[in-house]
Amino acid sequence: MIETAGTEKRRTVLEVIYIIILAMSAMGDMGGFAASTTRAVKAISILIVIIGAGVLLISGNLDRVRTASRFTGVYAFVLIGIIAWSIFLWIVNLESVDFILRGTAKFMYQFLVLMIIFSATYLFGERAVYTTFYGIALANTIILLINLGTYGPVESFNSVVAMITGSGEQTGFTRAMEIHDITFTYGFFIIYFLFFAVHNKERSICIFTAVFYFLLGWKRIAMAALPVALFFGLILGRMKSKTRITFMKFIMWTVVILSFTYIVITRVGLFEQITDYFGLDTMGRNEIYNYIKKYYNISVGFMGYGFEYTTVILQQIAADNPEANIGVVALHNNILTVYIELGFVGFWAWVIYTFVFQLNWVLNHWGEKTAMLFFMCEMYIFITYTTDNTLYYFYTSLVLRLMPMAYAFHKPNAQDIRLWPWVKVQKKT
Repeated sequence: MIETAGTEKRRTVLEVIYIIILAMSAMGDMGGFAASTTRAVKAISILIVIIGAGVLLISGNLDRVRTASRFTGVYAFVLIGIIAWSIFLWIVNLESVDFILRGTAKFMYQFLVLMIIFSATYLFGERAVYTTFYGIALANTIILLINLGTYGPVESFNSVVAMITGSGEQTGFTRAMEIHDITFTYGFFIIYFLFFAVHNKERSICIFTAVFYFLLGWKRIAMAALPVALFFGLILGRMKSKTRITFMKFIMWTVVILSFTYIVITRVGLFEQITDYFGLDTMGRNEIYNYIKKYYNISVGFMGYGFEYTTVILQQIAADNPEANIGVVALHNNILTVYIELGFVGFWAWVIYTFVFQLNWVLNHWGEKTAMLFFMCEMYIFITYTTDNTLYYFYTSLVLRLMPMAYAFHKPNAQDIRLWPWVKVQKKT
């Protein structure tokens, strides 16, 4: 009994330390920081890896190592493939050393993400979802308090009302609270808390907090994507097992086809025609798509340029045409970005591995329910890929990959009799 109490106390201390470190790291996502400062602050999260390594050496829990390492290996494989192919393309295209070093350094943060989630799941198992949520929410709360002090309660409230009612643009307080990376993570947490978490008071508080910060961040594409993922969750819960698995596989292959179709309609200008017809404000995206057409084509022979090359394209556009009305400073289209950077073959390898192979792997090794969490999270993030750069966002990537990995540690309980905890057990008649 004493040993159990001591173990529980050590776990609580580790959770608090993890939450504080992650919150400190996530503070770098606050607006106003230079890019170099943001990267430096994010690097604080390496302390989590150091703590995880220390606990691993002392405890040596091989069961947790096996589960965490298998997920990490599957996630790392695609990253290694991208960087290996990029290095080949950089050499072939005779890219500058500075560009190669910058791309490689940025990619290292994705491997840091993998080390963090390995450490988190090793330390806490499924509980890593909650501890990660608390760390990110704590950072968001501190940022909220700072911005309230900067703009004042009254002006902040009026700014939120204007944003919600559409009577004004996001300015002042609401603009400061549009924390890009952190905001997207709440979509994953909402999915988990609604469909997978054990029903208790802690879960209810977390749902309220996640929804509050999700809406306050006001990322339109995220608010469009989340209802789609939740809808899938509702209908999956009503399907029979065999139908459910077939449905998820079918949707994933549909995503693969739609991704390539999206590239084609963008390249031929149909995307611009559609948005113009419906009067949609693309915030400069159509202008960017027109400028970058000369850099790629729809062909099996298109090899791509390597990781991060789209930034070079945008810089070249700005240099060649200072008056270019591109509206945004990034491509804001991860589907097209992957195609331009990895080429035709690289794109197909990435999209099939990401959506089809990984779903099948989770289904085969970790069961249907874990696969459903993976599926819903991927549906949510896929929609954001179409108009944003969420693919390599630090915390978005962290939480996306953490979800199924942590749930693989789930210990079945009485609430798992039915697929969803909120579906009551039907009485026999």
